Amino acid sequence: MTANAGVAKAELLRSPLPTPTWGQQRGSAFTVRAVTSINATSSTVLGALLDTSKYPTWNRFVPRVTFSDVSDTDAQGSQQKTQLAEGLTFTEHVDMFGNGKPSGLVKMKLLMTALEKSESNSVEKTDYKVVWLGKGYPDWALRSERVHSIISNSDGTTTYNVFETFSGPLALLLRLFLGPTLVKRFKQWNEELGNHAERGS
Repeated sequence: MTANAGVAKAELLRSPLPTPTWGQQRGSAFTVRAVTSINATSSTVLGALLDTSKYPTWNRFVPRVTFSDVSDTDAQGSQQKTQLAEGLTFTEHVDMFGNGKPSGLVKMKLLMTALEKSESNSVEKTDYKVVWLGKGYPDWALRSERVHSIISNSDGTTTYNVFETFSGPLALLLRLFLGPTLVKRFKQWNEELGNHAERGS
């Protein structure tokens, strides 16, 4: 699946994509995927993804992120943690239905399990992969894993490809009741991230 600059394409895949932790899933498993081309460097796109302090300014799908291992301020009143990093557990406050009301946000607990970097000197490009593992439900009930691929292109643009695979007994209900909504929200996430990165974060 490819996308034009600034316009994301999103889809629901009944044949799920494998993920780093869970591998190839079967049964009721499915994947939601979105991809867009962004007129910014891969490092800029990565920075926009990891800097949750700016989420309220551009991210209508996840307007807020909190961290499980820190309070809003420490004893000296320092600013709260805002950067996602490998090994951190965090909570997305998700506006699943786009109503824009704080009271309607749903909390999704996640663990960032990987931040991988690959470089190619031949084309002077840097690619990144970020992985978030769902921790909000017991693994026997619902398994979810989100993989962000940030790929440099030779023309200076970046391809941002994100997918999340869901499996387990609750995945069927999730697909039936929220599948189309997830596709819309992943498309929205990609386009808003792209616009934010193109403004220079």
